[in-house]
Amino acid sequence: MPTEWLTLPEPKPTCAGAPRGTLNWSDRLRHFGLMAGKLRRNRLSLSSLARIQPATRRKVGTHMSKAQFARQLNLPETVAMSVALMAPTTAMVFVTPFLAQSAGSNVPLAFVVALIGVLIIGSSFGRLGRKYAHAGSAYGLVKDVLGPAFGVVAGWGLTFTYVLMTAALLAGTGEFSSLAIEQATGTHVPWSIPTLVGAAIVLGFALNNVRISVRMMLLLEGASMLLIIGVGVLILGHSNLSAGIAVKPFLLNSNGITGIAHAMVFGFTSFLGFEGSATLGEESKDPKRMVPLAISFSALVGGLFFIFSSYTQTLGFGLSANAMHAFGADPAPLNTLIQKFSGTAFSASVNAGAAISFFACAVATVNGSARILFALARDGYAPKGLAGLHERSNTPRAAVFVVFPLGLALLGLGVLLFNTPANVLGDLSGLGAFGALIAYGLVVIASLAEYGRTDLAKRKVFALALPVIGLVLIGWVLYSSVYPVPASPVNYFPYVTLAYFAAVIPLSLRHRTRSGPENVSAHIESGDLTDVVSVD
Repeated sequence: MPTEWLTLPEPKPTCAGAPRGTLNWSDRLRHFGLMAGKLRRNRLSLSSLARIQPATRRKVGTHMSKAQFARQLNLPETVAMSVALMAPTTAMVFVTPFLAQSAGSNVPLAFVVALIGVLIIGSSFGRLGRKYAHAGSAYGLVKDVLGPAFGVVAGWGLTFTYVLMTAALLAGTGEFSSLAIEQATGTHVPWSIPTLVGAAIVLGFALNNVRISVRMMLLLEGASMLLIIGVGVLILGHSNLSAGIAVKPFLLNSNGITGIAHAMVFGFTSFLGFEGSATLGEESKDPKRMVPLAISFSALVGGLFFIFSSYTQTLGFGLSANAMHAFGADPAPLNTLIQKFSGTAFSASVNAGAAISFFACAVATVNGSARILFALARDGYAPKGLAGLHERSNTPRAAVFVVFPLGLALLGLGVLLFNTPANVLGDLSGLGAFGALIAYGLVVIASLAEYGRTDLAKRKVFALALPVIGLVLIGWVLYSSVYPVPASPVNYFPYVTLAYFAAVIPLSLRHRTRSGPENVSAHIESGDLTDVVSVD
């Protein structure tokens, strides 16, 4: 077996006068044994290694791997992924009435509680992220602690969420673009036209270098958030606030803790996507510092934004029982308030900002789902053809060409099932939440498994309690999503999610078993064997 393609450590001379850089046969055999041990730890056999073509060996030894991301993203660019994927503007456009139905005037208080819960769950992502950096997000964090099977469940769970969100967000892009154009020009444009235009642009961004995408997402989402903040300031300026009225939304009302608990379900799901930066674990310059910081920062900024915007909307409608009933029944509360305090022109600007936010989030979901699929394929849990990176753009284009058409197909199916783009947006987003919640739960369990024993031994009660509280919160959100039994079609969502996992997980695990040693070249190109293979 030729050995010149191996990286051999510079040996110490075996006897006086032996030239540096040479090995006698006993040293060669010893090194071969060490290499065999490393291969066994990577679950590969020597016979598998022998089947790799010489051309592959030379390629790995002399070129940067085509399956290795470039570490190019700074902290703001890493933060952009989480902010865009969470899309704070979109939540404030249509989510707040659902909280008002349960919490009444305590909508901002419900967001305070939801923020605390999300920061607790984010701490699990942060602790694991400081140890593991992976393009697969929850898949990578979970598999290294709980094992590959649980990691696969987490990975496919987030893929489920992101692909469904792609469809929902494209519908939102078209709906709010059409509304903004009609308000600004008086011309009605069918929502399908801006949807298809937006989809084409989303694909263009996803196929090109990720730095272009994240910078665009940060700019667009930041601009739309500033626009919503401006609306909030406008509402406050027209509100005659006394000290008693100003603090009332944060004081528990007659709906009590039960109202807050039920409203928190919608508040919590408004944060979905805050973990998006974890998909950039192999592209950030310093992922074990930047990714945990980006996740926590995005959750905190998004939470403060939610609290402020929901507070101004609550005051804008008024705090009486009739006003809260109107708030809870309004499908577009921001539009109602803007037209009340400013007029149609500014309303068109806000709708345009919402469309921009939906678009930026769609780019983020395609980028995120493609990277998770790439990571699954690289480890053999999806077709290995999806584990490649485009040489020029350094993006997983093959994976993009799978998740993006799936998103479009689900958009078409959603229109057939739910009729209107608003229903597609709400129902597909609600369905996708189940996959993310399962992935979040597994990350929290992984954090507890990784650090729980040490925390217990060192009596770190607070650190030990956080993941437990996180699991309780996730369990509550899941329970509240299925009982009391919601109206159709939401009542079918848990069963659709279970059917998805029942179909995809066995196929994925079986694919890994059947592919077996043949995936060794993928492992080498991914960098898993860089301690064995020379990379000059």
